[in-house]
Amino acid sequence: MSICARVGVTAALFSIAVGLCLQPSFAQQPRVLAAHWQLTPIASAPDLVTPTGCCFDDQGRLMVIECHTHFPPDDYEGPKTDRIYRFDDSDGDGVLDRQRLFYEGGVATMNIANLGKGWFAIATRSEIVKLRDADDDGVADQHVVLLKHETAANYPHNGLGGLTLGPDGWLYVGQGENFGEPYKLIGSDGSQQIGGGEGGNVFRCKTDGSQVERVATGFWNPFGLCFDSAHRLWAVENDPDSMPPNRLIHVVRGGDYGFQFRFGRAGIHPLQSWNGEFTGTLPMTAGTGEAACAVIQHGSHLWVTSWGDNRIERYALDPNGASWTSKSEVIVQGNEDFRPVAMAIANDGSIYLTDWVDRSYPVHGKGRLWRLSRVADAPRENGLLPEITAAENEAAKLANSPTTTLTQRIDALQSHDPFIRQAAITGLVLHDQLNALRQKTLPHVQQRVGQMLAWRWKEMCDPASVPAATRDAMIATGLDDVSDAVVMTALRWAAERMCKEQLPTITERLQQDRLSPPVFSATMATIAFLETGSASGKSRDPAIEKRLIEFAGDTTRSDRLRGFALQRLPSEASSPSDLELGGYIHRQTGRELSIEVVRLLAARGTDSSFDELAKLAANETVDEQTRADAIAGLSSQAANYAAMINRSSLPKQPAAVRAEAKRVRNTNIRRDNAARPSRENIEGWMQLVGHSDDVDAGRRVFFRRGCSNCHMHSGRGTNTGPDLTRLSGQMTRPRILQSILNPSKEVGPLYVPWTVLTSDGHVLTGLKMDRPGPENRLRLLGADGNIFEVPREEIEQLQPSEKSIMPVGLEDSMTLDELADLVAFLSESRS
Repeated sequence: MSICARVGVTAALFSIAVGLCLQPSFAQQPRVLAAHWQLTPIASAPDLVTPTGCCFDDQGRLMVIECHTHFPPDDYEGPKTDRIYRFDDSDGDGVLDRQRLFYEGGVATMNIANLGKGWFAIATRSEIVKLRDADDDGVADQHVVLLKHETAANYPHNGLGGLTLGPDGWLYVGQGENFGEPYKLIGSDGSQQIGGGEGGNVFRCKTDGSQVERVATGFWNPFGLCFDSAHRLWAVENDPDSMPPNRLIHVVRGGDYGFQFRFGRAGIHPLQSWNGEFTGTLPMTAGTGEAACAVIQHGSHLWVTSWGDNRIERYALDPNGASWTSKSEVIVQGNEDFRPVAMAIANDGSIYLTDWVDRSYPVHGKGRLWRLSRVADAPRENGLLPEITAAENEAAKLANSPTTTLTQRIDALQSHDPFIRQAAITGLVLHDQLNALRQKTLPHVQQRVGQMLAWRWKEMCDPASVPAATRDAMIATGLDDVSDAVVMTALRWAAERMCKEQLPTITERLQQDRLSPPVFSATMATIAFLETGSASGKSRDPAIEKRLIEFAGDTTRSDRLRGFALQRLPSEASSPSDLELGGYIHRQTGRELSIEVVRLLAARGTDSSFDELAKLAANETVDEQTRADAIAGLSSQAANYAAMINRSSLPKQPAAVRAEAKRVRNTNIRRDNAARPSRENIEGWMQLVGHSDDVDAGRRVFFRRGCSNCHMHSGRGTNTGPDLTRLSGQMTRPRILQSILNPSKEVGPLYVPWTVLTSDGHVLTGLKMDRPGPENRLRLLGADGNIFEVPREEIEQLQPSEKSIMPVGLEDSMTLDELADLVAFLSESRS
């Protein structure tokens, strides 16, 4: 298709010199924090505005997308379509000083990739096209559609966006969550992938648009894609509403990275995961800054742009089985007017990056182009990213080799490494071994999980290839399995495919008193989803809460499962009332229900709920542990209930009641007479506090001494730090003590705090919240569990901290007996 006539005249008007004088927008230049690097302005508004993707061509000229269609205001005076400029060096001094129009057209143009031989792939929200200047006049005159994205959604940057050419000659394409709308991705040969609700995906096709294939799923929006020197595929993406951080992801064939839009955009639904928590999903390599847009390899690091945190980060890789982990290092830190989007590496090793400038999503007439380069006397940088490891080679053989036998892949499904298991699953699908696998007896849990995941992936990629009867039979078998992992896999598959015929079987599971908490939660969520056909887009799901309330009030159910239902109700839920909750407890009430009644009343923190706790604490027909729990729940109101607490500490009271009343009453912690070891002497601490078995008292310490201000346990607390429910029975007592005494020794990517230096010299630390506050204030969650805000204009410096948000010295806030009980509680083995 010739477009020369449309562009030619306009191109002549836009052949301009840039970079010779600084625009006012460069007045506050971002700070370069890494030694031997410098940042130089190349272009700015009005010559370049709202740039997105960029790449170099074969001659070392930089192609830059200028987007004019991303929510244009009604009075926007710019073009009606997007543009692509070519920057080159007009005088041979090494500076890209000339800007000329290469192409005009397209809507919501996000990314560009060099395909070679003059061709460029262009990603817009709704299609992938390729362009070429066939007659070498500087203007694109060939336009070929490769992929069409058919869907009702039209938000500019959650459709097609990510783009990179692989070393295998295939074009890799990232698709955002698309608001969960149904879609078809159709190739030039009619091949297609269909879906809707499964979250973001990575696809690939030949460079002529044929042979469309799904590569991986479970993303929010894999907007940035690249291959490294060892041919690994990497992605960066944004995060769900309630589940930061953004992720740097090692993308492997068939991988599922946990997010599904159909289960709500908050990211906290029981059938979702964000860091490999759900069976069959894969973890991130690292958490990144907010609104990560691009990832490239430069030397021995991966480099990432963070639009939301106004920075450039880089990541060195540390091996982790058949994948990698990493931590961020900030290279460039700007202020509110630095919004880096894309990066491209020049032949001289310098990095060019586009800058949206303003936090406003609607196009605004601002923009910049920067060059990040080594200073003149900088030492030579050597090194590449690590070569493929033995574990990665093993995974590649499992996934790709036609000589790998079915038995070898079945054995690999038992691996402790999720990337090895995933490779085996992928190999089973790619090499048509699934039917033979169904004839096998699979004695191990992960083998049965792997079989279901392989069939699920096959169905996702080619729905017609898996008969509904085959799928339904596998789900039914999975629901009847003795393993939680298999049951959870079956529940999720049933919800994804809206298998309402499975509802009776799923509902029947709630009659099984020995359900584990995760399976109970997933079962409730699956029933609610199958009944309503949707999940809430917010952190609370009314359909699930309705079922939980009904279940908790059903006296025909076991106390254990009723307790699970209460455990999953948020403290903000108005039902059951405080009075109703208090009425759940009587002489014969099981501890599983009593614990959750007390915890919900304490979490509500109202006059009415405290009064109910006081009644329970004083009720001598109630068991002593529940009475002690109620007293602990009143610790923040001890002065208001002093008379009752004093009576509870008298010698005639049961031991647990008396001990807890004394602990609540004695608020001034005194150092124990015993000398306390140094924090590094774990063996010494074990001798002092490693032998308690009072789990109930330890639970009370957890909630009374403020551990729940940062941590969740069994559905209650705050998500500042890791949910410690999963810790129970998984870590030894010495390791638990190590985490308490030296909290910064290991900090997971989900819990990296940020340190803020304000313009008036204050230093603040907290976890960044998922959304900004009013007027785009930075919102952080402090170590005390409270949210605070910092105006962006007052932030002098913002960087991730190597220190845990958990304060050092927590052990000094409690007696040795309390610490011993806390360790007992956290190390309790839970079925």
